[in-house]
Amino acid sequence: MRTIGVNEMVTNLTLMVGVDSFLTAETNAAIRSFNRYGRLAWERARWPDTIRLEQKIPDIQVRNVNITNGGSGYTGTPSAGFSGGGGTGAAATLTKNSDDEVNGAAVTNHGTGYTSAPTVNITGGSGSGATAEATIIAVLELGNTIGEILRVTEHDPYETGNTRDLAFRLEFSSATATDYGQAVLVDRSSTTPVYVLYRTPFPGYAAGEEFPYVFSEYAVLGAYADYLLTDGQFEKAGPIQAQAEAVILQELDKLERQSMQSSNIQFITYGTTSPTGI
Repeated sequence: MRTIGVNEMVTNLTLMVGVDSFLTAETNAAIRSFNRYGRLAWERARWPDTIRLEQKIPDIQVRNVNITNGGSGYTGTPSAGFSGGGGTGAAATLTKNSDDEVNGAAVTNHGTGYTSAPTVNITGGSGSGATAEATIIAVLELGNTIGEILRVTEHDPYETGNTRDLAFRLEFSSATATDYGQAVLVDRSSTTPVYVLYRTPFPGYAAGEEFPYVFSEYAVLGAYADYLLTDGQFEKAGPIQAQAEAVILQELDKLERQSMQSSNIQFITYGTTSPTGI
C-alpha cells in the first residue's frame, strides 16, 4: 500500500488554512477528521488495499435444541447436557408446561468445534421420558480482523467461472471482547473450508504513522471543510466538501471503470445464486 505520513497531511492542511502551524488541539482535530474521512472512503468501495480473499474454516456450533418427546411427571425443571459431537461448551435451559412435560429448550451457549450434532441428555426434574435433538450450523467468527464480509463462495472464484455463492446472515457475537460479530452460513453444517471475500477494519491513524495515500487528498480536503465549519465559515465549507467528493469519485473511477473492477449483483432464486454483470 502506498502511504503518506500523517504529519505531512497536517502540514498540507496548514498550507490550505494559511497558517504556519497548528496548536496541539487543532492538530488533534485535524487527525480526527483525517480518520473520519479515511474510514468513510475505506468502507465505500472494494479497494485492493482493504479487501482480502482467504480460505476460512467454519466453526460448527449448536444452533437449536428441538424437543422430540416431552416425557411426563416433571415436578421440577430438568437440565440439559451435551455429549459427543467433537465440540465443547454447548448449554441450554429447558422449560416445562402445566402438564409437567418438557416443552422447550433455549440455547444459552452455542459451543464450538463440533463436527456432528451432539447428543442431548435430559436429567433431573423427577420426571422421565423427555428426549431432544440438537441441530448444528456453520459460523464464521469475524473476530477483530474482518470488518465486513462481502461474499462467501464454495470454491475460489478466480479458479473457476462457476463457483457457488453461499448464503450468510450477520449476527452479534461475544466470542471475544473485541469481536465484530459472526456470519452464520445458512443451511450449512460442514467444516469444509470456504472462500471469504471481506473488508479489513479501518485501523485509525495517529501522528507519526503512515496514512493510505489513495485517501489522503480526500481526507485533507474533508478536514479543511471541517475546519471551516468549526470556524463558522459555512459558505466556504460547502465548495470544499464538493472538491473532496470530486477527488474520491476520481479514485473510484480509477478502480471501477479504468481498472474494470465493477461488481456483480447477486440474484437468489429457488435456492440458487446467479451473478449478473452491471
